[in-house]
Amino acid sequence: MDSVSKFRFRKHSTIGAESAEDDARFLPVCFVDTGDLGPLLDCKDPRRLILGRTGTGKSALLKHLCDGAAAIELNPQVLAFNHITNSTVLQFFLAAGVKLDLFFRLLWRHAFTVDLLKWKYDIHSEPESQSAITRLWGLVARDISKERALNYILQWGPKFWESTELRIKELTKKVEDDLQGSIGAKLSTLQMGASAASKLSEEEKTEVVQRGQTIINSIQMKELTNVLKFLSEDVFADKRHQVYVTVDRLDENWVDDQFRYLLIRSLIETIRDFFQVQNVKIIAVVRTDLLEHVFRLTRDSGFQEEKYRSLYLRIGWTREQLTELLDRRIDHLVKQTYTKAPVAHKDLLNFRIGRQPAIDYMLDRTSMRPRELIEFLNCCMECAEGKAAITKTILFKAEALYSKYRLRSLQDEWITEYPGLIELSSLLKKRPCNFSIQDLDREEVKDLCLRYAVENFDRADQLSLSARTVAESGVGIEEFLNQVFFAFYRTGLVGLKITTFEPVQWSSIDEAIVTLSMVQPSSRVSVHPTYYRVLGISGNPSVAALNVDESE
Repeated sequence: MDSVSKFRFRKHSTIGAESAEDDARFLPVCFVDTGDLGPLLDCKDPRRLILGRTGTGKSALLKHLCDGAAAIELNPQVLAFNHITNSTVLQFFLAAGVKLDLFFRLLWRHAFTVDLLKWKYDIHSEPESQSAITRLWGLVARDISKERALNYILQWGPKFWESTELRIKELTKKVEDDLQGSIGAKLSTLQMGASAASKLSEEEKTEVVQRGQTIINSIQMKELTNVLKFLSEDVFADKRHQVYVTVDRLDENWVDDQFRYLLIRSLIETIRDFFQVQNVKIIAVVRTDLLEHVFRLTRDSGFQEEKYRSLYLRIGWTREQLTELLDRRIDHLVKQTYTKAPVAHKDLLNFRIGRQPAIDYMLDRTSMRPRELIEFLNCCMECAEGKAAITKTILFKAEALYSKYRLRSLQDEWITEYPGLIELSSLLKKRPCNFSIQDLDREEVKDLCLRYAVENFDRADQLSLSARTVAESGVGIEEFLNQVFFAFYRTGLVGLKITTFEPVQWSSIDEAIVTLSMVQPSSRVSVHPTYYRVLGISGNPSVAALNVDESE
């Protein structure tokens, strides 16, 4: 480490933030292209959904694309989708059974179309809007379908300089008025809202659905198709000028869940609709587990997920790519202050743990995601304040912090589906790193279910309900364990070996090929090394090596 002999880890030194949104210092100069950027930039390539688990670099990839191309960033947080959530009219018709998919697709198409026109003609005020409208009329002369398309755009939102949020509210208000008007005086005395729908008689509900669905189905999709044709052939016809519209943060609380899954499904359908606008590519970032939720909860008759797979751009990393990312960030940190000579992980992690290089030990304690490796090294640097290098003792001390942080992050990632993940992970504490489900003491499991049921009596997720059943009746313990270990598998907390002749399966590597029905008492469990320290897994090599001689 001669080239950085003056280097010392300072207090608060890091190699960047775990989140791409907070990583302005490192991300632009340390980006590693894993081969995903090319397909994303190609407007002819159908892949438009950046798909991966939390921390795989989805947002970083999107940010890099936006920094280097003509791009419009559409944040669902700033749209008026909360207005939809608060609409008692929409809640009423949705609860009654009216399918609002077509309306939601209208909202997305309108938001994309107007933002594209605003971007294309640089519209920020009424005079600029009027000038753009004049130019647009010049493009559609003597083409009836395109004239109708432009009339349709102007009918829904002639004031292009106004915010997308305001336009969405106007659209929603019009549909609300039409829906409310459809039920007429006969049901006008009803208080709107989801609870009101539950009070309808079967006859009333049938009539409400019939009338409401007629209004939704009357949305002028033919005109919307003409709009897309107009955009493709006239507004964005130049192949030399391609534009990207990006949508991120769909996993955040931008709208109530009862509408969020429907809106995301409609977004995906709208992305497919925009295929015909050849020089415009709409790209969305979707977490893998969120997409599973969307398809499971919005599935209707005739649904075929394989129709959507051509849209997926699955994000994955190799050990070599993650090592390159680490080297770039270390080099950038050190060069900023100490030296112009190249610096890599070997200069800071110049030791082995047993026969294994330190970098491989660290990689084994990730799910092959950049965020985790960055967080692990940041923990090492926090524990190495004032030192010139990271030692074994420092790494093991940092691993204890990192392991704790990762379990908490795993809970945050899966909080909607498995709110009790951390409490239930006590089933793994002080276990061997490999064991069989049938090895667990059933009385200990019953005790856990009782404690969990008492402390979390208000939870209604499937694991909580199963734990409550065991606590109250003492039955269903095998079903509970199967569900728990399937949850542990899905989240990446453990790997499962279902049969003696197959290897251990990991959801983060094998794309969740294990199903709940495959989990049996004989299934063998492998705890992921990331969580050895926080769970006190016996036989953990880092614990055994805490007193190792640093000179080895």
